[in-house]
Amino acid sequence: MNAGSSKAGSRGWLAVPAVTYLTLLFIGPTAVVLTYSVLERDYYGGVHWNLSWDAWRMATDRITLGILGRTVLLAGGVTLANLLLAYPCAAALARMPAERRTLWVLVLSFPMLTSLLLRTYGWMNVLPLAWRGTLLGVALVLTCNYLPFMILPLVKAFERADRTLVLAALDLGATPWQAFCRVTLPITASGAASGAALVFIPASGEYLIPNFIGDGKISVAGTLVMEWFNHRHWPYAAACAAWLAAVVLVPIVASLVWKSRTTEAAAWKAG
Repeated sequence: MNAGSSKAGSRGWLAVPAVTYLTLLFIGPTAVVLTYSVLERDYYGGVHWNLSWDAWRMATDRITLGILGRTVLLAGGVTLANLLLAYPCAAALARMPAERRTLWVLVLSFPMLTSLLLRTYGWMNVLPLAWRGTLLGVALVLTCNYLPFMILPLVKAFERADRTLVLAALDLGATPWQAFCRVTLPITASGAASGAALVFIPASGEYLIPNFIGDGKISVAGTLVMEWFNHRHWPYAAACAAWLAAVVLVPIVASLVWKSRTTEAAAWKAG
C-alpha cells in the first residue's frame, strides 16, 4: 500500500458525519416513503400492511405525470430566469471594492432571514390581482425568492476567476459576447451549476408559494403531495413524494458527474 492510499484511508473517518447525516435524514425517510407507497390504503387513515400497487398505478397516470411535468418545467424556468438575472448582478458585485460588495451581499441576503410564509404573504399584497392564481405569478415569486441562492455562488465564482483572461480575450479581438461565452462562462460554470442546484431543488418541492400565490389553482408536486396526505391517501401521497425525490436527485447526480468529469479532465491536462 502506497503512502497516498494510506493517507486516504486515515482520512476516511471524516466522511462518517456526512454519511450518517445522509442516512438519517435522506436515505432513511426515503425508504419509509417508498415502503408506504406499496402498501394498501386504509380509508380511515393510515395504511394496511398488505402489498399493493394501486398507489403507483395512480402515480403513473396521465394526470399525475402531467403535474410532475409542470413541476419540472416550472422549476427549470425559474432556474433559467435566475441564471439570466444573476450573471450580470454577480459580475457587477465582483467588480466592486470588498467593503461595498460585502454590504450589497448582506442586502441581497437579508430577505432570507425572514420567514418564507411572511414573504409569501407580503407578495400576496404586492402582486396584482390579475397575476394571482396564474403560473406566471407563481414563477415570478419563486424567481424573486430564490434569486439570492443563484447570485451568491456566482459572486464567489467571479471572485475566484482571473479577470485578466477576459481582458486578454478582448485585446485579441473578441467581442464582449464572445469573451463571455468562451472565457467568462467556462470559468464560472461551477458557480452556475451550484446555484442552479440550490434553486432547482427547493423550487421543485415548493408548497407555500404555489398554494398561496396560486390560490389553489396551480397544482404542482408539492401541493399534490400535501393534498393527498390531507385526504389520508398515504400510499398515493408517498408515491408522489417518491417521484419528487427522483426529480430532486437528477440535478444532484448530474452535478456530481459533471464535477467528476471536470476534475478528471483537469488532472489529465495537468498530467
